[in-house]
Amino acid sequence: MAAVTLALISAGCAAGVGDPASKPTKAVAPVLSPAGKSAGEKIVVSRKDCPEPARTADEFKAASVRSSWKLLSVTDEEQDAVFSYYGFFGGAMASDGALWALYDAGEHAGTPVRWKDGRWERVAMPPGVKTVKALATGPDGKIWAVEPKEGTWKGGVREGDGWQELTLTVPGGGKEDRPVTAHDGWVSSGATAVRWDGTSWERLDLPPGIRYGGMIAEYRLFGPREETWAVPEDESKVVRVRNGVSQMVEFGLEIDAKEAAHGGGGFDPQAVVVLGKDETWVLGAATFGAHYVDVDEDTDAGRMVALRYAQGKWTCMWGPFHRENFNDNFVEAVPDGNGGFWAVTSRYLGTDSTLWHFSSGRWTRERLPADEGAEQNVTDLVANGHEIYALGSIFSRGSFRGALWRVS
Repeated sequence: MAAVTLALISAGCAAGVGDPASKPTKAVAPVLSPAGKSAGEKIVVSRKDCPEPARTADEFKAASVRSSWKLLSVTDEEQDAVFSYYGFFGGAMASDGALWALYDAGEHAGTPVRWKDGRWERVAMPPGVKTVKALATGPDGKIWAVEPKEGTWKGGVREGDGWQELTLTVPGGGKEDRPVTAHDGWVSSGATAVRWDGTSWERLDLPPGIRYGGMIAEYRLFGPREETWAVPEDESKVVRVRNGVSQMVEFGLEIDAKEAAHGGGGFDPQAVVVLGKDETWVLGAATFGAHYVDVDEDTDAGRMVALRYAQGKWTCMWGPFHRENFNDNFVEAVPDGNGGFWAVTSRYLGTDSTLWHFSSGRWTRERLPADEGAEQNVTDLVANGHEIYALGSIFSRGSFRGALWRVS
């Protein structure tokens, strides 16, 4: 992975200070002088920092408890599909406490919706936008929606009951076929992330990475504005941007993979939760490819790992070892408002989600409420202090229906 560039985006016309859309805005986004600086030497978390315990050990010791979550809404619409991302995703909280999200009715398109008075309300698209790919919250608490395309990002900032049109010119940033993610004020497409910092547009150029035939890495963003983590898919290196200073963090811990049939053994970071300036958790899994000799089929072995960074030191906890059919992945993690955090794991294709809660040094796990035999798919967790929402869908009888839960 190459260097990280953090730069300002110059505006092509005058917008009000602190307001990215005081009038129709067209902003040009060349990479200019860095707004932040590289910290230089990367951080390396080694096997010595995080040695693997015996395979019989389970340092999570997670107790299964009765669900503390309430099912708030299930859509009437059903979709016969094999794509588990159908439903609600990409949540964001507005300054008035309203929950916003994107809704996919099986058409691979995001429609903005707002949770209001105990029901979902569909919101019209911003001008010139065909499908919203991401929602973000600016420092002023306003919601802005974006549809990144190669070179030009179309979108809008929510003003009252309508949208103020917004166009950003981002050379080399964004292609229609790339996944788009957002967190807090950042929106990323490929190896480019953009945000409004309250006075100007800021661009973060992330390492392109190499995976699956040289495709540009897809990043997911975590953490508050003061400390943002960019986590690429299937990479052992992540980027931390803290108070304008970018730094590479490389994870060198490994699982014992002496019987591996094909590749693996390393740790893949998948989600990050920042609990304060002196405490950050990185969640992921260490896996390797195994093989069923009796039936001549490949499988995956592995275990979940939770790393904690506090007071300049890394420590870790290893979950139970699974010799076969290990495919749990952390999807999201958010603070619980009481010094702990919630995290969610999903299995292959994003189905069968489990909620994990870490509080006062203790792990518990819960299943979300749903009809008997149904599978819950959580795509996103959204936190507003002690109020935590889970967005996703429920799969039952061959169909998906959008769903929303809240911890009680």
